[in-house]
Amino acid sequence: MNSVIGLTQKNPNWDLNKSKFDEIDDLPFMASLGPVLTILAVYLVFVMKIGPVFMRKREAYKLTYALLIYNALQVAISVYLVFRFFSDLTVMGLVPRQCYMNENSSRYRILFGTYLYLTAKLTELLDTVFFVLRKKNNQITFLHLYHHTVMVIGTWVLLKYWPSHTLIFIGFLNSLVHVFMYTYYGLAALGPNVAKYLTWKKYMTKFQLIQFVSIIIQYVATVRVSECPPAKGVAIFVSCNTGVILLLFLNFYRQNYQKKKTIKLSDSIPALCVPKED
Repeated sequence: MNSVIGLTQKNPNWDLNKSKFDEIDDLPFMASLGPVLTILAVYLVFVMKIGPVFMRKREAYKLTYALLIYNALQVAISVYLVFRFFSDLTVMGLVPRQCYMNENSSRYRILFGTYLYLTAKLTELLDTVFFVLRKKNNQITFLHLYHHTVMVIGTWVLLKYWPSHTLIFIGFLNSLVHVFMYTYYGLAALGPNVAKYLTWKKYMTKFQLIQFVSIIIQYVATVRVSECPPAKGVAIFVSCNTGVILLLFLNFYRQNYQKKKTIKLSDSIPALCVPKED
């Protein structure tokens, strides 16, 4: 097994420009960390500084057609990734033991699938750009920025230095959530006449919470049984980062749904104490 690995892997020697596998370096954005860091720097500067200043004295843009096209594309991308990753899971199993990174055909499929997932994360940065242009500043939260930024840099680093079949389930479940999420956003972009019927936003957040719990359980189980588990530090990062995002989403759920439920209940109590008029 070691001889097989030696024929297919580079020895990085902590050279940040060298990937674990040769084929990764030939992919766009993967030769070095510079392009991705530049994209994230421009993204953060725009959504936190330049964008809000630009929009300060301007009316919010509606961007109806742009949002319809964008969300339709995101749904299409997510659907494709769901079927691609599901196909991988049917071959490998939900908790794979075998090391699929040592087989040329499966390794290439895993690497390219992870790369497609990374490109999807890069395009999703436009979510925040649209929020800025539509002056939806209440949606540009720490959770939103942290999630988008860490997903990009985290996926890039894992693909570059520690690609693994143990990440397939994460891509599958996250893409499945995004099918519903971008469908919701696309329908909401049609205007208030349609948006008033979209009453399932709360359940999407619940789905996201279930997603993160499922990812942690499946990832830990896979790492424990895999013949070629990732480095301990990588496993800790993936598990802990998913846990942090879970806590942030849980806090979001409590603030946006449980408090509203409590307020509605408290508002109804006085009405129950008022005697009915004859």
